[in-house]
Amino acid sequence: MKCLYPLAALLLAACATPVAPAAPPAPVLTASDLDGTWDVTLFWSATEPPSSTIMVLAAAPPNKVTGSFYQSDFLEGEYSLRGNTLAFGSVTTDGDALYSHSGRLVDGKIEGQTLSHGRDFLMIWVATRRAEEAVPSP
Repeated sequence: MKCLYPLAALLLAACATPVAPAAPPAPVLTASDLDGTWDVTLFWSATEPPSSTIMVLAAAPPNKVTGSFYQSDFLEGEYSLRGNTLAFGSVTTDGDALYSHSGRLVDGKIEGQTLSHGRDFLMIWVATRRAEEAVPSP
């Protein structure tokens, strides 16, 4: 029986040891996290200051996204949600050329790029949700 005393002491010590609180769960993204009006900063030239425009997005199951970018309605658009990665792609036109846009939601912002077909440029941009639409932090 005396040989069980060290085991009992070890078990009591283990039960009394404080456990660190669990980390909060990672936020779960949904397609609707794209929905809304976004202010876009366009980095179209390495030597010129950025410009700005507005993008409107609305996701609809199973994988479609509608909206507008740079005052042009999407001709087509799709989103992809894989785990905690939410991305979209769309196509617009200015009447003379097509533009392919893609973006990925990262920490509440959309990091994206636009390829102009036939105009030889790839523009980098970042979009932030309009202040009046932003979800308050808990």
